[in-house]
Parts: sequence; C-alpha cells; structure tokens
Amino acid sequence: MRDDPPLVAARREFLSWLAEVPETHQTSWKQRLKSNLDDHPHLSVRLELYLHHYFKSHNWDIEIEPEMPTSPNKPDFAVIRGADRILVEAKAVFDKQSTTQQTQRLRQLADNLTSKLSRNVIIEPQSDLPPSLPARRIRLQIEERAKKADEILEFDLSNVHQNRPYSLKIIILPRASDSTELEGVGGTISGVQTLTTGKRVRDALEQKAGKYGDMNMPFLIAIYGTGEFPVRTKDELDALFGDRIWNLTVSGQATERRKPNGFFASMREGKRRHEGVSAVLFYRFKWINDTHVHSAHIYHNPFALRALSPDLFLGMPQMISALKWINGEPD
Repeated sequence: MRDDPPLVAARREFLSWLAEVPETHQTSWKQRLKSNLDDHPHLSVRLELYLHHYFKSHNWDIEIEPEMPTSPNKPDFAVIRGADRILVEAKAVFDKQSTTQQTQRLRQLADNLTSKLSRNVIIEPQSDLPPSLPARRIRLQIEERAKKADEILEFDLSNVHQNRPYSLKIIILPRASDSTELEGVGGTISGVQTLTTGKRVRDALEQKAGKYGDMNMPFLIAIYGTGEFPVRTKDELDALFGDRIWNLTVSGQATERRKPNGFFASMREGKRRHEGVSAVLFYRFKWINDTHVHSAHIYHNPFALRALSPDLFLGMPQMISALKWINGEPD
C-alpha cells in the first residue's frame, strides 16, 4: 500500500514541504511524519506542514512555537507580514484509534460497576475524553449516586482532567428480581460513535481557545478533521454557529434556527465566550482518482475582538462577518 503511486506522490510533496522548515524543527517533524498514516502524530504534522507551506508561499515570516508572555503554553506559529501578526494553533481531530480506546475504557468501567453494584450501568460520552481517563474518580462518583436510591437514575458527569473538559451521561437501572428484564442492556451502550461531528469540532476548538490568556493579537485556529469522521461544511456550521433545530409550523412550513451552543455564538455571564478567537480555518486533504489535493477555507468570527482582514487570504473561500461566502464556497 505504501508503494502505491498516489501515496508516494503525496509523501514526496509533504517531504518537500518539510525541507522548508528550519533545521531545528525538522527532526521532530520528520519523526511524526514517519508514523502510520492513521496515527494522530502523522495527521497533526500534515496540518502543520500545510500551514507552514501556505504562509511561507504567501510571503509571511513564520516563528515556530513562539514564547508567550501570558502563558507557559506555546502556540504552533506566529506569522508576520508587515504590520500584521497572527497567532496560529493547529488541531487534528477524529483519529479512529482514540475513538476505539475511548469505547474500550468506558466499556470496562461500566462492566466493572455493573458487576459491583448488581445494577446495569450505562455510560454514554457526551464529548471526547482526555487521553488518560480519570476512571477512579468517575467510578466513585457513580457509586455514590447509586447508594441514594434503588430506582432508575440518569444524570450527567462533567469535569476537567489534564486541562481537558469532558462530559458523560450515566444511566443506572434498578435491581430487578427477574434478570431477564435486563437482557440485552449489557454494560455500556457507548455513544462515542454517535457523537455529532459538529460536537467533536466544537470540543477541539474549546481545547485550543483559552490556552494562551490575553494574547492582544489576532488568533487563528486551524482544524483538520479526518479519519473515521470526515468534516463537512454543515458540520462546521453546526460547530461554529450552533446545532440546527427545525420548527414545523401548523401550515407545514419548516423553519430553521440554531441552539446557542455554537463556538462563536455561545455566551457566559452575558459575554461571548470565544471573542478572542479571530477566525477558524478548516484544512482538507482529498484523494481524487490517482492524485490528491489540498484545500482550506476560513470562517471569520463575527464577534471577534480582533478581526482579521479577508484581504490577508486572497483567493481562499471565506465566510465573513455578514455570514456570506467570498471567493466561492468550500467543496
């Protein structure tokens, strides 16, 4: 498979982009690029190589992992052209391996609790999980709730672990004298695979949004959604502007509105939560017959404190503050 001509051509192109990266970073980037095609390090470095190549080709100066005076964290890039300076953070999401691991960890936890409590425990993730699941904490929380009543319980557990917010729905069924009543319920009914793609994108953006404190400059987050859960334009709109709700009138007319849970639109204490993020870029890598293409498009945050000029990305499809596309729409 690795010797297929299209794959060889794609690898050759990424290696040519790697040659543009300063030598001090080439070794670590090359090691990540050598990982398996479905591995997260490979996906994330492809995005970073695309961004580095894009900005370099458009005459931007690039600082890799610049120091931040307001945070110990370092963004992936600062890009500078004339008076314009933008911080750029990259995030690849949806690798199949992590989804499988999440399912396995939750299934084991649910099965252990079902055995210990003699009550069927169902765990449904409502978000992506941290790399290291705080299983002991979750187990103790569920056991504590199970003590309070021998009736069906349904509740949400939300917390932060390793700087990653997570949310789970827990369902505990009552003890049944007739065990056949529980037949087929079994351990975990996992919701990992059924998480909406828009929610996954939103989670990825949330992880990046507040890492650097008050940056006092425009901030661009770049997303690469690939693997088992490809990101489509409708998923991007759901992530940024809120999940869609359809209303059916008496006359049969359907109208659409959006929940106030979009990354751009959500609020806390009367204030937009992510006005420090100027825009979100989505990168797409596509196989087309015997070749491949790279494409990107940008959504400008209509509530951004520091807006980016669309003129900085001439020719790229962009949704501007008036919520209309310029330079075409993404494929």
